[in-house]
Amino acid sequence: MRSVVGGILVLMLAACGDGARDGCRGAASLSPAITSTIVALGAGDELVGRTPWCASDAPVVGSLLDLDAEALILAKPCVIVVQPPAQGIDGSLEQVAARLGARIHVWPLATLADVRTMVGELPAALEPGDEQLAARASGLLAAMDRACAPMPWNPERTVLMVQAGDGRLAFGPSTYLGEFLVACSVPNALSAGAWQTLGMEEMVTIKPAVVVTIGSAPSPWTQELALRTRAVVVNVDDDALLVPSGTLGASLERVRAALMQVGEAR
Repeated sequence: MRSVVGGILVLMLAACGDGARDGCRGAASLSPAITSTIVALGAGDELVGRTPWCASDAPVVGSLLDLDAEALILAKPCVIVVQPPAQGIDGSLEQVAARLGARIHVWPLATLADVRTMVGELPAALEPGDEQLAARASGLLAAMDRACAPMPWNPERTVLMVQAGDGRLAFGPSTYLGEFLVACSVPNALSAGAWQTLGMEEMVTIKPAVVVTIGSAPSPWTQELALRTRAVVVNVDDDALLVPSGTLGASLERVRAALMQVGEAR
């Protein structure tokens, strides 16, 4: 959390009172994924605070790792929405929220089930009883359902999904993209685990039939892997797939279309 000079934070908290909600407005999002979902729900105008990485014009109030308490206090959100890290929420955020009287809503977003829960609960967190927001959330969930429907696939052909770029970060079965493969009846080349950084020799040993790179970054290693394993390499140039937000449905449809094309080619 950012340091605060000369007791400014204490004074501002005292001015807000204990649990006071007078004059609060909108939501502060400390998660780019949740921010994207809020915008997709048509509630972008509700945002009064965001992280530096959120796609929004709202004022920056820092992040979970570098909270700008003064900016958050000035924003006076009624709601703070959070995607918590593994170690949990910093107590300083809870202190600021308590003094503001702001509600904190927390959603882990490691799996598709997590994302679905967030999309389903977000409308009530933002505007309880807003039927339009609830209907839009239902639309986002329906798009995920369509993308995740079972598809015809040879079970002997395993698929390795890797983030585009030089990092070779692969999506194991317990990640949201790994769960997508399971839902589509497509076998993951990784038999267990979540995100895994793989070396070239590890990928050659796994010997996937298909490699799907996710995102827009160049992946020069794919040429060597294709030569050594005869894997079919396809790229889905959609960086939205790297953010587990409520907009995943449309992006997963692109992955599905790429897999269908590869399946038809064989």
